[in-house]
Amino acid sequence: MSPHRTFLNHPAKAAEILARFSAPKQISGTSYATVRDYCESVDHLPQITGLDGDLKNVQRPWAIKTLLCTVPPPARLLEIGGGEPIVSGFLNELGYDVTLVDPYDGFGNGPTDYEKYVSCFPNVKMVRGYFEPDVPDFAPASFDAIFSVSVLEHLRVEAMQKCFQAIGQFLAPGGASIHCFDFVLQGVGQEYDLTTARDILNHQAQLENRPAETGFDDLLEQLKVNVEVFFLSPQGHHHWRGGLPYDQFPFRKVVSVQTIAFLPKR
Repeated sequence: MSPHRTFLNHPAKAAEILARFSAPKQISGTSYATVRDYCESVDHLPQITGLDGDLKNVQRPWAIKTLLCTVPPPARLLEIGGGEPIVSGFLNELGYDVTLVDPYDGFGNGPTDYEKYVSCFPNVKMVRGYFEPDVPDFAPASFDAIFSVSVLEHLRVEAMQKCFQAIGQFLAPGGASIHCFDFVLQGVGQEYDLTTARDILNHQAQLENRPAETGFDDLLEQLKVNVEVFFLSPQGHHHWRGGLPYDQFPFRKVVSVQTIAFLPKR
């Protein structure tokens, strides 16, 4: 049996994090990860902020900080496709009621160690399967926030549509749909990622009952010129390469796009 994994070794540490990041504010829209945000996370959330240059090093703490300021604990959260429940486990220690949904079938180079994670994170409710409408484990409108970290960019069009239909079904009125996803700004795959990003942002707009996303072109221009943009590092790229010959997996500029939407209150 795997030992239970924890991140916070003293209640005072959780209280310190809550005091720093849970000041209530409601934010929405689209943004991108920055070096400033990453450095803040290294300073104050080192338990989940890695140093190897991978995008998840900035994405995981961003998700936690965003949830803390939009839906403070003891809110009920659902994570889509979390794999190893690092974010869900950390949030549980901060006082959230957290459920994670993941098929654990290796899709998109994802993990398969379902039993191991259940043992390591016993306080995270884990449902093995795809997140789609009419999942029998959940009641409609039962989550205060539904979020994902580096998941949506792996979904095809039909799966993306089902995912957002499920978000609309299981998110409570006024609840938050919070996601960050990898985006190839320049290099192999940039055309595909541009289409996928617009699809994700349009689904977020539909959740809020507003017109299709219109500001992404401006954000793309910022990504090209802002020195503060957090990019996937060469070390992170080498890890992603997974042993493939470099010519089959050349470097590309990859950033994290972040999006927040709120289901209208009834």
